[in-house]
Amino acid sequence: MKLIFKQIGLLLSALLALYGLLLVVSLLCVPRSELGQRLNAARAGASLFLTEPKYVFMARSQLNSLDDKAILVGASNMLVGFKQAQVQALVPGMQVHNLSVGGSNITQIKQIVDLVREVQTPDARRHNTWVVGLWYGVFAEDRARWFTPDRHGGDTDIDIERYRYGFYRRTDAGPVPVLPARYLDIGATLIHPYLVLDRAARDVTGALRASLSGRPAGLTDAQRNATVLSTEQQRKYFEFWRAYMGGTDSLTDAPFQVLETMVNSIVADGGRVVLVDMPIPQWHEKGSPLWADYRRRVDPLLAKLQTHAGVKVLKMEDANADVDFSDEVHPKPRATPAWAQRLATVLNAQTP
Repeated sequence: MKLIFKQIGLLLSALLALYGLLLVVSLLCVPRSELGQRLNAARAGASLFLTEPKYVFMARSQLNSLDDKAILVGASNMLVGFKQAQVQALVPGMQVHNLSVGGSNITQIKQIVDLVREVQTPDARRHNTWVVGLWYGVFAEDRARWFTPDRHGGDTDIDIERYRYGFYRRTDAGPVPVLPARYLDIGATLIHPYLVLDRAARDVTGALRASLSGRPAGLTDAQRNATVLSTEQQRKYFEFWRAYMGGTDSLTDAPFQVLETMVNSIVADGGRVVLVDMPIPQWHEKGSPLWADYRRRVDPLLAKLQTHAGVKVLKMEDANADVDFSDEVHPKPRATPAWAQRLATVLNAQTP
């Protein structure tokens, strides 16, 4: 029996040594410094993390600093509409980070806020200015947005990243951390070879996957600037969003309560909040009963929240010209500099 244990010990030692070698090689070939000083989920596809949710989950420990930070969160219209570099150039007194994740509802946005706060010291939290993008799409109920039988009934995209490498475990009461938040960087370093392997596989097979899928390449900025939607395309967008929101023409109170809870928790930490009332094109506004219900619910809530010290509201619903949107919610590239300027004006006024 002693001999068996000895052989097992030698085998484990050899495997650990081999993994240690792989770890060193992977860190030398692809250093973690690739993230840069400012986080930007729009760069996720070019990073080791490949997707926006994984990028946000794995890179967030970089925000544990005493620098004044503007942290942008929301769905894809925040990622596309407020380009990190454009905003940063106009806000020299703060670090600008964009942690927006496409497809987020308010539950997932709150998860991102909480995960960042989890890795920060109390002093670091007081240097946060959270910029939260709001429109009716982020108020989709969890059961409409996340419920699928193969995802344990309701895992968000962020939840999936919690569980992927065993950093959290699933319980009936929700995700429970296995790795304490203060060790996130260590955990991310230990799985570095897996991340490098995933990226290498993606890069090697990218052309093949694109040809098999038959999907066209993404539009250039010039093509997006020239986009004009047909009536049929608009109709399909209305159908999509009605289905996305659970086949309903009205919203419920619960997501708005989540927003209020999130804002209150940030303010209680000594942080600041900018709530951005995001625009959609006029044709979308006029044809969507969800937009009308959103306005009925959100306007009094924003009026209430902006009475709190440290909370500002940036109302952008006037930036809704049809010609400035490439689809039903995303602005054309030519419109984003003006969006950045409007946000920068508020952020510069918020700088302590």
